[in-house]
Amino acid sequence: MKMVKAIVRPEKAADVLSALSAAGHNSVTRISILGRGKQRGLKVGDVYYDEIPKEMFCIVCEDSDVEDIVKVISQTARSGKEGAYGDGKIFINPVEQAYTISSGKAEL
Repeated sequence: MKMVKAIVRPEKAADVLSALSAAGHNSVTRISILGRGKQRGLKVGDVYYDEIPKEMFCIVCEDSDVEDIVKVISQTARSGKEGAYGDGKIFINPVEQAYTISSGKAEL
């Protein structure tokens, strides 16, 4: 199993969630976060914003679903055809074990 973590612009979050659901990937955790990327924040006039609001999605899935999930998120979260700085990042991590709290059963 893998965990897909995607950090996207807040204005794209609802569209990403809808697209994942439409593609059959319903199990998603959504978290509001603050962060910055390579651009090290944002300067508007004399004001410097060190932390920019983002949304993070965490999806635990079978290895075979990773490519589809990455494709759905990438296409939905991208700004315009070419994309733009700040559109986000996607990280893939292995999941060694998972347990259902109510039953105590291992998922793997």
